[in-house]
Amino acid sequence: MKKLITIAILMVVALAGTNAMAGAGSVFGTQATAVAIGHRAGYFGLGLGVADLTSVVGTFDYGLSKYTTGRLKLGFADDGAQSDLQLSMGAEMRWQIWQVGGINKRPIDLAIGPMIEYFKFDEGSATTRNSLSIFQFGGFLLGSHSFAVSGGQLMTPYAKLNVRIEDAHLKTYTGINVSNSDLKVGLGTGVAYQLTNTINLYGEFQVDGNNGLFIGADFKVM
Repeated sequence: MKKLITIAILMVVALAGTNAMAGAGSVFGTQATAVAIGHRAGYFGLGLGVADLTSVVGTFDYGLSKYTTGRLKLGFADDGAQSDLQLSMGAEMRWQIWQVGGINKRPIDLAIGPMIEYFKFDEGSATTRNSLSIFQFGGFLLGSHSFAVSGGQLMTPYAKLNVRIEDAHLKTYTGINVSNSDLKVGLGTGVAYQLTNTINLYGEFQVDGNNGLFIGADFKVM
């Protein structure tokens, strides 16, 4: 019964995300579960996004407290056009407010927190260069549930629903400046697999404006 409840909750989150307003989206994906990594623990992650934007990213997670995890994100993204490869930056904080089971018999692990991201694309020659910058900030819900598989390892389906303000600014080589701010909603859902006690693998699909597949791994370094 608990498994059915968990699957139902994740499906509701997925339906909410597919009906969302699409924006520029994240170049980083989710690549995390709702479970806190532990106080003073540290994980270094690497990921690849094969989506509307192709991205290569790195992350560092640090356990700020027993139930709070901070993450710094850096990466490079390419839109497939004649633009330069651009640096992307971001940060988030995950606070685990639910644990599976316990006195209240929670069906999933659940985390909430704020997020912020920035990336910029320049396209054209030095005399005909257009510049698009995207700044977004907001909050998210991240739910997951772990299941033991053969060998005693854990497999963890997860879903992350974010609500954010997305601020876009376009500057053309003719001197035209256009800015726009909108409320956007997005979803990332996937599966984490515990390869060893210190290595986790991730595979997910993102519906967030930057739609596509993301894969990655993280490694415990602290």
